[in-house]
Amino acid sequence: MKLLAHITEYNGNRIEQSLKDHCLKTAEYSAKALQPCGLYSTAYLAGLLHDMGKATEKFERYLDYIFQGRSAVRGSVNHTFAGVIYLLERYHTENATAWEKLTSEIIGYAIGAHHGLFDIVDPDGKDGFLHRLNKDRAEICYVEARDNFLEIVACEEEIDRYFRLAVKETEAVFQKLKDIGENDSNIVWFQVGMLTRLIASAVMHGDRKDTSEFMDQEVIEEKTLKWEEEKKIFEEKLSAFKADTPINKVRSDISDQCLRAGNRKTGIYRLDVPTGGGKTLSAMRFALEHGLLNEKKRMIFIIPLLSVLDQNAKDIKEYVSEKGLVLEHHSNVMNEPEDQDELQEKEDDHEYVSISWNEEPIIVSTMVQILNILFKAKTSFVERMQALTDSVIVIDEVQSLPKKVTAMFNMAINFLSEICNTTVILSSATQPCFEDIKWPIRFSEGAEIVSLTKEQKKVFERAEIIDKTDKYGMDIEQLYGFCKGLMSERRTLLVICNTKNEARELFEKLVKDEEKNGVMFHLSTSMCQAHRMNVLEELKEELKKAQITQDRRVICISTQIVEAGVDISFDTVVRLEAGIDNLAQAAGRCNRSGEYSYGGKVYLVKLKNEKLRMLKDIQTSKDCTDQVIYGLKNRKDGTLIDDVSVNEFYKHFFSETKKDLFYRYNDGYDEISLAYLLANKRQNLRKESEGFVLHQPFKTAGKVFEVFEENTVDVIVPFDEGEKVIQRLRALDIGYTDMKKLKENIRKAKPYTIQIFEYQRKILLENGYLETMMDNNIYVLSKDAYDKSCGLTVSKEKSVEEYII
Repeated sequence: MKLLAHITEYNGNRIEQSLKDHCLKTAEYSAKALQPCGLYSTAYLAGLLHDMGKATEKFERYLDYIFQGRSAVRGSVNHTFAGVIYLLERYHTENATAWEKLTSEIIGYAIGAHHGLFDIVDPDGKDGFLHRLNKDRAEICYVEARDNFLEIVACEEEIDRYFRLAVKETEAVFQKLKDIGENDSNIVWFQVGMLTRLIASAVMHGDRKDTSEFMDQEVIEEKTLKWEEEKKIFEEKLSAFKADTPINKVRSDISDQCLRAGNRKTGIYRLDVPTGGGKTLSAMRFALEHGLLNEKKRMIFIIPLLSVLDQNAKDIKEYVSEKGLVLEHHSNVMNEPEDQDELQEKEDDHEYVSISWNEEPIIVSTMVQILNILFKAKTSFVERMQALTDSVIVIDEVQSLPKKVTAMFNMAINFLSEICNTTVILSSATQPCFEDIKWPIRFSEGAEIVSLTKEQKKVFERAEIIDKTDKYGMDIEQLYGFCKGLMSERRTLLVICNTKNEARELFEKLVKDEEKNGVMFHLSTSMCQAHRMNVLEELKEELKKAQITQDRRVICISTQIVEAGVDISFDTVVRLEAGIDNLAQAAGRCNRSGEYSYGGKVYLVKLKNEKLRMLKDIQTSKDCTDQVIYGLKNRKDGTLIDDVSVNEFYKHFFSETKKDLFYRYNDGYDEISLAYLLANKRQNLRKESEGFVLHQPFKTAGKVFEVFEENTVDVIVPFDEGEKVIQRLRALDIGYTDMKKLKENIRKAKPYTIQIFEYQRKILLENGYLETMMDNNIYVLSKDAYDKSCGLTVSKEKSVEEYII
C-alpha cells in the first residue's frame, strides 16, 4: 500500500504525496515554529501523528475519487480521530503520571483539532475526548490506520522517544505557568489552555504549509529579517531627522532612549509618550535593537481597534530595505465559515489560501486581528498564534483595547512573554493601569522604556482644551451650527465622532455648504484602506495649503480612526465626548508640531440623545469623563488630559467595569465569564469526564468570543483597482483549483476590503448589493452600494447603518 496524503495535478501530470512524507514535514514545520518556546518535541509529535487516520485503503480510494472528479463527499473520511485514540490509549493510562496524562491530552487535542477546534467538555457535558475514544473503530478503520501508520510512517520506539521528551517539556512549561499564576489556580489553568491552543496552532501551521507547498509544487519562502542590516538602514534614514525645534528635540531624546532600552531582556515593557512624540519610529528603533541582540524572528506592530493602520505601515515601509518585508493584514478577504465543524473532517481550500503571518518578518495588523488570533475559534486565526512566538510585538495605543477582554488579554500577554519568548511593548500616551486589576499584566523590572521631565512633557501642550459640555448637550443641528461658527474664525477643523452615523450625518450637512466652508473630507471604516489612504494624502496636501493661504478652509469629519497613528494637524478639533484617553488622542491632531503660530483649540462637546446601545465602552467612558470634569473643578490647576486626570479616569473606569473585564456573556440561561470558562472551570461535568485533566470548551468559547457585539465579514469593494481584482477573482471562480493564483489575488484584494456586520450582510444580500464567490467564502460589493465620499451606502440617500434597530 502506498499510503497517500494528497494528490494534485501539475503540468498535466498526476502527482502523489506519501503520507509519510507529509507527516514528517508537518512534524518538522510544527516543531520549528515552537522551538524557541522549548516545545520542539511536543509540537513534533503532534504534527507526526495528526494524519494517522489517513493510513487506510478507504482514504486512498477517497483521494482517487476526488482527483478524478468522481462522486465523493469532500471531507467524508474521518481522519483525525485515529491519532487521538492512539495517543490517549497508549499514554493516558491508570498508571500514567500526572505529567504524562496532561501531555497526552494537550497533544491529543492538537491532533483532533487540526481542522477545527472542539470542546473538551461542551455546555451539555459531552466529553470530546470520550467521544473520540468511544467512536466505532470499524467505521473509521482505526486498527488498519494504526497498524499501517506504525509500519510505514513512524515506529512506536520513535513515538515513545518523542513522548518522553514532550513530557519533560510540558512539566518545565507548567512550572513557569505556576509562577505566572502566583497561587491563583484559575490563572494557571487559563494559561494551560493557551498552551493547548499554541500546540494546535503549530500543527495547523505545519499541515497547511506542507499541503500548500505540495499542491502548488513550490516551497513557500519564509523571509528572514537581517536585523543588523535593517538596523543600519533605519539609523541612516533616521539621521536625516533634524532636532531643530523644541518638540523635535524631545522626539529625538525619546528615540534615543528607545535605542538604549533595546538591550533589555525579553519581557513586557511600557512606552509612555505624549501624542505626537513619534512613538511609531521610536518603538521600531527599540524593536530593531532588541530583535538584533535577542535574535528574534519578526517584528509585529499592532494598531488600535478602530484606527487606520495605513499610515503606520507606510512609515514602517519607508524605513526598511524593501517593502516586501512588510505584511499589512487588516482583513481576511476569504471568509471562513463560522459554523465550521471539526467532526465533518472537512479540508476546505480556504485553509490553504488564508493569509499567513510566517512569510514576512514584519507584520502590521490590528487589535481585532491579534485578539481573534488569541481567542477566536476559526482555524485561520488559531493557526497564526504560533507566528507570535519569538517576536517583538508593539501594541500601539493600547488604551483602545476593548475593556471586556482586558483580563484575558493580560493573561495572553503574560503567556507570550514568559512561555513564547516574545517581547511585548505596550505603547500609549494614556497608559491604563493593567497591573492593578485582578488578573494583572506582569511587567518586567524597569518596565518604563522612556522617562520625560516635566519640561519635556510641557513641550507637547500645543492646544488649549476647552470644555463645552453641559448636562443637556447639543443635537446634530446645534453641532452643525457650532462647527460653522468655528470655521468663520479658524482655518482648519477636525470633528471626531463616536459613530459612523454621526460622522456621515454631520458631513452631509456641512458638505452642502462646501463652497462657503471650504474643502470637505470624510473618514471612516466604511471606506476601504485604499480609499482612506487616497483621502488622507489629499487631506494632507490641503492642510499644507491652508497653513500658507489664510482664506483657505479645510474640514474633515471622521470617526475615531484618526485618533492614533495618523499624522495630520488642524488648528481646531471638536471631539464628541468619550473617554479622557480619546480626548488626549484628539488633542494630538491639533497643532501637532506647532505649525499654527496662533495656537490650537480642542473643544469637548456632548451630543444629545447619542445612540450608544451597542457601544457600552464609550458610554461608560463618557460617564467616567463626567466625573473627571467634576473633579477638575476642585483642582487649582491642571487640564483634562494631564497625568492626574488620566489616572483619575482609569481609576473610575476600572472600578465601574471590574466585573466586565472578564468578558461576561449570557448563554441563554445564566451570565457566564468567558475568562473563567477558559480557566478550566468544570461546568456540566459528567462523572466519566473526571479522568481527564482538561475540560475547556475551546470551540464554544471561540464562537462566543467577539471583539464587537456582532459577527463581521470582509467584503471586497469596487474602488479603484479593486474592480480589476474582482474581475480576476470572477475568472478564477470555477472550482478555484489554481490555489496559487487565488492566494495572489486575495492578497491584492486586501486594500479594497471593508468589514460589515451580519445585519448589514443580510440587508445587502436581500437588496442585491452583494455578490458571492468561492462557495460563498468571498463577498463582493456592488458599485451602487459604495459612495466615493463616504464608502459603504445602499444609495445616495440612505446608509446601511440607518437600518439598525
